[in-house]
Amino acid sequence: MTEPHDDEGWQRLHPLSPLLRGGIVMLAVLGYGVSQLFDNVLGSFDPGTVVPGDLPDGGDAGREFSYTTHPVVALALLVLVIAAVAGGSWVSWRFARFRVTARQVELRSGVVFRQHRQVPLERIQAVETTRPLLARLLGLAQVVVQSAGGSDSQLTLAFLDAGRAEEVRAHLLELAGRADEQGAWADPRDPRDPAAPGAPPAAAVRAEDAAPLVTVPNDRLFVATILHGSTIVLGAIVLVGLTAVGIAEQGIRVLAGAPALIPVVLGLAIGRVKELLVHGNFSIARTGTSVRVRHGLTDLRTSSVPLHRLQAVEAVQPLWWRPWGWWRVRVNVAGVQGDDSGGDETTLLPVGTLDETLLVLATLGVRPDDPLVLDALQGTGPDAGWVGPPREARLLDPWAWRRIGYALSPGAVHIRSGRWTRHAVFVPHARVQSITLSRGPLQARLGLASARVVSTPGPVAAVVPHLAAADAEAFLAVVGDHAREARRPATGTRGPAGAPHSVAETVDPLAPDAPPLVD
Repeated sequence: MTEPHDDEGWQRLHPLSPLLRGGIVMLAVLGYGVSQLFDNVLGSFDPGTVVPGDLPDGGDAGREFSYTTHPVVALALLVLVIAAVAGGSWVSWRFARFRVTARQVELRSGVVFRQHRQVPLERIQAVETTRPLLARLLGLAQVVVQSAGGSDSQLTLAFLDAGRAEEVRAHLLELAGRADEQGAWADPRDPRDPAAPGAPPAAAVRAEDAAPLVTVPNDRLFVATILHGSTIVLGAIVLVGLTAVGIAEQGIRVLAGAPALIPVVLGLAIGRVKELLVHGNFSIARTGTSVRVRHGLTDLRTSSVPLHRLQAVEAVQPLWWRPWGWWRVRVNVAGVQGDDSGGDETTLLPVGTLDETLLVLATLGVRPDDPLVLDALQGTGPDAGWVGPPREARLLDPWAWRRIGYALSPGAVHIRSGRWTRHAVFVPHARVQSITLSRGPLQARLGLASARVVSTPGPVAAVVPHLAAADAEAFLAVVGDHAREARRPATGTRGPAGAPHSVAETVDPLAPDAPPLVD
């Protein structure tokens, strides 16, 4: 369904948009009014019901006229309320228009208080379509345009026909996208194809036509969601409680304290159910210079993450997933906030096998044929090409100090950490914002320091803890050199010969006039 538009390109939203935005309240009022009217109509035919005006002795109560119990008047009031709500919604819909130009996307709304929002195409971080349950039943969807500037910088086109919404999303991505000839992970001096082996070609593919690279079965997601530290702790508490119930005196105490655990149980259950609802029906596909992610059980979402906006990639394997060999892939995306709970745009694989994880990493630009990648995922001790902490670090991290370390490839920094929960982080040299060194009192006493590669906000933290002070200084120097070399072709700036450069002295990737960070 093509929405009508005028000569200036302004288009209207779907006529059913007011029903989805505020129609739930109207439906509730309608349902309540109909139920009351139904009860009154039935009551008027009940011989035992006293009708106003028929009370004995002609008292004042008998002369009262009830506007809420009289069927005809109640029906008229209900019709007037519905007509007023429908009229206001219609007027609001008539004044809401949007258009997409060669420079920006615009939305006008409001009747009394007019609002005109504009998002320049170069500020667009991601575009997604969402389909809540009621919208799916009506065949509608909304387009959410995310731009740099914070959580309140979204522009939402709610609602459009589902097919039209996909067309608008694809058109916006085409206008705002950048045809990167060389990925951020590639070595500028490497004449080979920058696409990672196994990655699909970067030819332009429409989002709706792209075949999924990985589809996560819902049964696997359910098992992985249950295998979580919080649920395991909860199970242990329940087991201890049931064991204590078997003892009379202890059982009384456990039962008396059981209500205090109800908020904890509800909180854990809500968190697990939310993850199932958000990541259900998950699939990821490659569409040109972006990756398309679809997920959601009740609220189906389709989002595209431009590859040139990826700043860091992390593969995580909790201890509970290790027998199955499952991993989770998370990313930091410029302009998109994320947290450890797994945001919509920052989780590109909620749970996958090793082969699926390598395929997703290859799609994002990490070379699976690089032995450093497998070392980052599965390495447990000193490996060739890796720099790790000295033996003094075992006093601060006795379990994971052997696995901690970093390695450098021509295109990225590889960082690994964690013994029980394995973390493997990959940061392209061209995406290094800055590097910091820090040391606490105990680290200073042991001659240690921690190095951190600063990225954009997100769930991925690129930290190498407990390095020897000399190794930390070397990390600062060598990663800084790689970052400057990787960003020179993008910025086209070179300092005077021999002049020192600071990694922090780089172009802000979120600035409206900033050049792309890759060729």
